[in-house]
Amino acid sequence: MATSLPEFASFDAENRENIEIRWQRWFMRFENLLIALDIKDKKRKRALLLYYIGESTLNIFETLPETGTEDDYDEACQALNEHFKPRKNTSFEIFKFRKTNQLVDETLDQYHVRLAQKAKYCEFSNLDTEIKAQIELGTNSNGDIDATVRLCSVGDY
Repeated sequence: MATSLPEFASFDAENRENIEIRWQRWFMRFENLLIALDIKDKKRKRALLLYYIGESTLNIFETLPETGTEDDYDEACQALNEHFKPRKNTSFEIFKFRKTNQLVDETLDQYHVRLAQKAKYCEFSNLDTEIKAQIELGTNSNGDIDATVRLCSVGDY
């Protein structure tokens, strides 16, 4: 019985910008697709993974060591996850975090979320303190910095 596969965007491995984050999101969506389709068989999971990752990512996959056998979904996932894991450069991540300012039409909540996403890769010892400090420095409060500081000190951020 032939069934048609649902559309699902392949992973763009040629764009190296934020590749780990993009891979994690793509892979999470893919695993949700498998759940939605009620696919539990490891061989089918692997086949769908290799189908949906797209040609450029499949070319990468074929060069990776230890990708497992045709029914080894977990090992294929591990190989891809390891490949797309970035080589950490904490100093550069902190630099990017410090250069992050609130965008013109960005709410304080949106700015906070964007900072929290960037801060994950900075290995700060006190994440909340660093995010609050960056909000105080990077907000475009149009002169109302006191309101921003009061908001930050409430503990919501």
